Amino acid sequence: MECMNCGVSVMPGLDHCNRCGWNIAVQKKAMYLSKLYYNRGLEKAGIRDLSGAISCLKQSLKFYKGNIQARNLLGLVYFETGEVVSALSEWVISKNLSPRDNLAEIYIGKLQANPNKLENINQTIRKYNQALEYCREGHEDMAAIQLKKVLAQNPKLIKGYHLLALLQIREGSYTKARKTLRRAAKIDKTNTTTLRFLREVDLQTGMVTNLDKRERGRRQEEELDTHVAGYRFRSGNDTVIQPPAFKESSMWGTLVTLGIGIIVGVAAVWFLVIPDRTQKVQSSANKQILSYGDQLSTRDAKISELEAELESSKVSSNDTQQQSQEAAKKVTDYDNLAQAVNYFTEQNYEIAASLLAEVDKNSLSEQALPLYQTLRQNLAEYMPQEDVQGQEQQDGQAQDQLDGQAQDLTGMTQEGMDLGGMDDMGYAGEALY
Repeated sequence: MECMNCGVSVMPGLDHCNRCGWNIAVQKKAMYLSKLYYNRGLEKAGIRDLSGAISCLKQSLKFYKGNIQARNLLGLVYFETGEVVSALSEWVISKNLSPRDNLAEIYIGKLQANPNKLENINQTIRKYNQALEYCREGHEDMAAIQLKKVLAQNPKLIKGYHLLALLQIREGSYTKARKTLRRAAKIDKTNTTTLRFLREVDLQTGMVTNLDKRERGRRQEEELDTHVAGYRFRSGNDTVIQPPAFKESSMWGTLVTLGIGIIVGVAAVWFLVIPDRTQKVQSSANKQILSYGDQLSTRDAKISELEAELESSKVSSNDTQQQSQEAAKKVTDYDNLAQAVNYFTEQNYEIAASLLAEVDKNSLSEQALPLYQTLRQNLAEYMPQEDVQGQEQQDGQAQDQLDGQAQDLTGMTQEGMDLGGMDDMGYAGEALY
């Protein structure tokens, strides 16, 4: 213990300071009372009597503000009731009074380590203030909506429950108000505002709200026993319980009934469910087979069509190529013939003869063939020997062909003459009809 006057530590059992002689008996009594109220507040906080704990801890700090344990506990109680700002205030003061080995520093560090939670707390405060503003303006429905959002974000804010219950009582929704106040009572059992509002709800509804879980559990058990045992009614000052009708059943009857139920269930599955599923599977398989068959038929038809188109394109390509080659050869022959005419005109007989030798007379038209033959006769001595021999051979073959045709014609003429001479020789023929 330190002297309030000089700050020197005083030995236990002394009523005066060793250094300055200050009477510290009052100081010792104040510190004793501060510890006493701290212990009471600790006990009340342990049984969820948070309002009583706050009152005792505040009284403890009035006697001795340097009671760090009481101040830290007060901050925890504030935090449990949703008063985060008040809790931080107490912890900051505690940290400033005792910077070393102080639990308040740990509490503050946990809050600062979670910025999302701090932002959520700030939003809760703003929404609660907005709900208060809506109540002042008469927008009670909007205030109720805002308070529900606040309690969803901070379910420990007792003030939010109180304001929401007050709005519900004003609307006449006493059942909702009782439910809201019970939630508040779970946080703080002896809060005077909660109890006052519950009394008002009880007066309006004529029902007493019981907050003791054990009492509610006992009543529920009695109601359950009454439901199981029979019907309960009062006759004068006596309570009469009428037992329900009871019919005893044997174990064999139960087993038989159970067996019949199992057999019926299996039969229903076998005759109703399984055939239906089998039919569905078969139908699906048949549809798939038909679909695959149609796809294969379509694919085969397309393949045959493509093969026919490919064969037709090949034939047309060959014909076109052959026609183009023949046309190109004709153009070349006419070009060589024209150049041969030009060189013959310029008296370049050798060049004209070499160009004329490359011309195929079969590709020439009837109009160009006389020109070709005239040039060939005039350039016969300049024509290449191989071309002259080939041409002579072709001319010989042509001459032989003409001679054969002439002989055939002569023979036919001779036979006609012989037939005509038979009449002169005295042959009398009869006409045939």
